[in-house]
Parts: sequence; structure tokens; C-alpha cells
Amino acid sequence: MKKNKTKNKNQTTNKVTKNEIDFSLAYEPSKIQNYIIYIILAVISVSLSMNYIMYASGQNGFLSFPLDDPWIHLTFAKNLVEFGSFSYFKNEMATAGSTSPIYTLFLAIGFIFTKNEMILSYLLGIIFLVCSVFAFYKLSRFEFGKETYFAIGASVIFLSDKWMNFIADSGMETTMYIFMIILGFYFYKKRQAIPLGIMLGLILWGRPDGVAFYAAIVIDYLILIWLSKNTKGEQTNLFSKQDLIKVGITFGILLVIYFAMNLILSGSLLPNTYNAKLAYYSPEFRSRGDFFKFEVWDYFTSGAYGVLMIGFLFSTVKTIFDLFKKKYSSNFSYILFSFLLVFIYWYKLPYAHRFGRYLMPIIPFLILVGLTGFRDASKIIGSAFNSRSFANGFYIIVLLICLSMSVLNYNENKSLYADECKYIYDRQVKAALWINQNTNENDIIGTHDVGAIGFYSGRKIVDVAGLVTPELIDKIHDRNYVKDMEKYMKESGVTYLVFLREWYRVVNQKPLFSTADSLPPEVMEIYKYTPDSTVILSKESNSINMYAENLLQQRQFPQAVNVLNKSIASTPNSSYTYFLLASAYSMTNDAKNMEASLLKAVELYPEFKEAHLQLANYYLKNGFNEKAKFHLDKSLAADPNYKFAKDLEKMLPQDSTKK
Repeated sequence: MKKNKTKNKNQTTNKVTKNEIDFSLAYEPSKIQNYIIYIILAVISVSLSMNYIMYASGQNGFLSFPLDDPWIHLTFAKNLVEFGSFSYFKNEMATAGSTSPIYTLFLAIGFIFTKNEMILSYLLGIIFLVCSVFAFYKLSRFEFGKETYFAIGASVIFLSDKWMNFIADSGMETTMYIFMIILGFYFYKKRQAIPLGIMLGLILWGRPDGVAFYAAIVIDYLILIWLSKNTKGEQTNLFSKQDLIKVGITFGILLVIYFAMNLILSGSLLPNTYNAKLAYYSPEFRSRGDFFKFEVWDYFTSGAYGVLMIGFLFSTVKTIFDLFKKKYSSNFSYILFSFLLVFIYWYKLPYAHRFGRYLMPIIPFLILVGLTGFRDASKIIGSAFNSRSFANGFYIIVLLICLSMSVLNYNENKSLYADECKYIYDRQVKAALWINQNTNENDIIGTHDVGAIGFYSGRKIVDVAGLVTPELIDKIHDRNYVKDMEKYMKESGVTYLVFLREWYRVVNQKPLFSTADSLPPEVMEIYKYTPDSTVILSKESNSINMYAENLLQQRQFPQAVNVLNKSIASTPNSSYTYFLLASAYSMTNDAKNMEASLLKAVELYPEFKEAHLQLANYYLKNGFNEKAKFHLDKSLAADPNYKFAKDLEKMLPQDSTKK
């Protein structure tokens, strides 16, 4: 009997030991060691970001950004310093056209010390990335507790992230905004009232979608209050009433100033850019399903994100399970913020912008939640195998996999950064420089890409996309918007147009500057604008034409003929539409209609070199050499260096014609 009691006692002891395995790999650095960690993180972060810039500069031979938007901030900042006005041209276009006025103010301060816009933008982006890394490290230490090794590992994965380094060198406010969000969560978790109130205010000054952060912490805090009332005597870490008042007052002051500035500048509570982008990328015209699949799911499951997403989803399920058990999960606020930010864009603006930059603030929390989720999973696995070594070994392997994949993705993204910098420079920057060198100071430019063109051209801009010309925002989706746009440009004295063909197509007129022959796709062109004479295709007609071009590429020629006839019904004076129609007729062996369409095209646009070339080729093949020569001469007169016309000229008989 005594033996059995002893046996039962041992079993009980073993059971307790098994349930109380200490899985932690505790390491709490001293103050000096912590400074060393910060220095190492900063050096690595700066080196990785600078590597992108140096690589792109070496490949391209110049400095640039992979987006046009940075020059919008720079233009406002430069005018603020030079003219004391938050305007887009000297002191004549005061408007709330910056989505991130606080970032514009930082740039303005920077312009006091340097006039080099590229160095200034790179420097700010990298500084805020380093600050983000520091804030992320502090937040990770809070979440991992004494396991500082894992906080360091998470921070290294974050600083080596492909998009964090990409956007740090892109001249945008994104790393500043991410820094604010991370620091906001840190102050919230630490219950630091006044710093939290300041960050709440600055986050809105950083971007309007900061409301996702507000909603996340409000809901999280309400859950905490609910749990505190439902746990028997268990104390929950809540703000005192005095602290909540401090948060409200600090936040309220910054909020009132923000709204007042926008109201004074543009008559609305939010910046022009917010309303303009909501109008242009309306959910009515973009698929919410495609947004979720391609711009959210595919984006956050590629490369290292795919591994982290497993931990993120595990943590999400665990958090929901814990809530049902009336247990609080520290990850709840991060998960909620991520889902709310996606929801806001899915519902209001199903567009993550180029490189997914609107959703990049989710990245640090994908990393943090994913890794803490894997940490929880490793403890469950360790408990199942009754092995501390197994649990920690599993987690360290996961960390190493994520880190190695992150570094690999970083290297792959380096070429993309260089290519995109060249892409923007060859279109927007070169077009801006052409305007600066070939127009006079009194000329006014109509365009939809106002960044580099506004900064480098030195000319007044009429923004037909509404970012800095809010008068046009409400009309952007009108069926006859081009007519309204033309009327506004005429009243504003616009003298030149700078358009990407994919946005607005000018027909029946020779461009003064074009990237058509050297840099497809997305062709940038500059035209002299003559009101009531220059023909801009309606949005409907331009869309139909682009659809027809796709049909022609897919060899669906009869369908192309049908849609192009609809385009002509919409805009009957478009030479380009007739040119496309001729191509479709050619593919269906309808020579008569092909010839008629080409003749109509050159009637509308006598300098249409491609249409003249096609006519010359058609007549040459059918023995009408005199007609062939006539149109070939017209083609070469329009462009003496037109290679295809020169090649055809060699095939033209010199001593015989047939009428």
C-alpha cells in the first residue's frame, strides 16, 4: 500500500513537472548591451537601404524614385520654404493636396539645410526606417518578454524586409507612418497617456487611413474593460480616468489643428488627395474580389510572408479561441488593425497602389503576430513531446527560415527598385525637363501626373486627376468628364498637355515629346493645347480602343471591328480609332474597308505617319506605285527618321508607276 502511494506521488510530481516546463530562452541585455543592439540594428538597416540606392544609381546612371508621388510632397515643401505658402505653384495654388502634411513639413525643414531633393528624401526615408526598427524592437521586447533573442530575430527580419527597404528609398511618407503606428501601439501597450495622445494626432497627420489604428485600439480597450468585469477579482491593466482625459486632450488639440488646416486650404476636413483617389479608384469601377485576391492575399503570402502568414493565421485562430474563453490576447489589437486596414481599402478604395504601399503598415504586424504565433505553437508542440529543446529548436528553425527567405526576397527586389526608378525617370522626369527647357514661364500645364512635372518644370499645373485641383474631383466619373476637363483647362489658360496615353489620349495631332518608340508600355506624351481644336478622346472611347487593342492581340478580329465602330460612334473624329479599325479589317482580309479607314485616318490627321505607311505598303503590294510613293513621302515628311518608312522606301521601284 505504501509503495502504491509513493508511485502515485511520483506520477503527480511528474505530471506537474511536465505541465510546468519552462520553455523560455531568457536573456535581458544590460543597458550597454542594449545600446550595442540598437547600434547594430541601425548599421544593418542603413546599409541595406543604401545598397538599393547605390545599386539603382550604378545601373541607371542617375538618382530617381520608383513613384511619381514623392515630388508632390517635395513641391509643397519647397514652396512652403520659398514662398511661405502651402501651395503647388509659388504662392498661387494654396491647397490641401498632401495626404501626409506632417511629412511635407519634415521635408520643408530639410530644405532649409539642403536643396538636393533626392538626398533629402532618401535621408528622411532611411531615418524613419531606422526609427521604425527601433520601435519594432521595443514592441517585440514587450511581446516576447524576457526572450530578447527572439525580439532581436524579429527585428532583423523586419529591417531586411524587401518592401521596407524599397519604400524607405522611394521618397514617400510610408516609413514615417509605419514608425508612428508601431510607436503608437507601444505607448498604448505601456499605458503611456500623453505620448499615446501625441501619436494618435500625428498618425492622422501622417495618413487619413490612420482611423484603422484608432478603431483597433478602441475595440481592444473595450474588450479589456469587458474582460475586467468578467474575471473574478483579476486585475486588468487599464488607463486611469485621468490618463484617458490626457489622451483625449492631447489627441483633440492635434485633431482640431489638422481639420482646421484642411478646411482653410480646401474647404474639407480631409486632404484633396483622399477625395480625388476615392473618386478615381471608386469601387464601382474596380473589382473588390480582385483587390482581395491579388493585392491582399497574393501580396501577403509571397516569399517569406507565406511562412509568416501561417503563424499569423494560427495566432488569429488562437486569439478568437481565447476570447471565447474570456482570456485576453496581446495580439488582438495588431490582428484587428491589419484586418481593419484591409477592410477600409476593400470597402472604400479597392486599390493598394503600386507595390502595395497603402497596405505596407501591415507588414510589421504580420511579422510580429506571425512570429509570436509560431512561438505559441512551439510551446504547444514542446508540451506534447515534453521537451524544452524540441520546442525551442523548432522555433529557432522557423526564425532562420523566415530570415533567410527575407534576405533572398530583399536581393530579388533590388533589381525591381532599379527598374522602377528608371521607368519613372524616363517618363515623368524627362517630360518635366522637356517642359522646363521648351516652354516659357507663363505656360500652364494640364496633366494627371503632377509629381515630377510640378517639381522640375517650374510651370503652373492644372491637375486633371484632382489631387491639387479639387474643383474637378466631383466630375471625374461623369460620362462627359473630358468635356468638363477641356472647359476648365480653357478657362485656366492651359497651353500644354502632358498625358500618359492610358489615361487620356490626344488624337489628330503630332506629339512634341513621346516615349512611344522607345518606352512602351505606358507612353508619356506632350502636346501643344489649342482649345476647341485639340481632340482628347472621351474616357469611354479611349477605354473601348484599349479593349479593341487587346482583342487584336488575341486575334479576335470581328469582335474588334464591332467595338471600334462603337468607339467611332462615341468620337467620330478620332484618327487613331480609324487606324485601329483598319488593322482589324486587314486581319479579316477586308481590303476595301481597310483602305477607307486609313484614308479617313489621314484625312483627320494629315501627319499620321503610321497610317500613311500602311497605305504606302498596301498600294505598293497592289502595284499602285505612284500612290505608294505619295503616302510614303507623307510618312517621311512627318518623321524623316522613321525607320519603317525608310525600309519601305528601299522596296519602291524608282522608274515605273501604275495609276
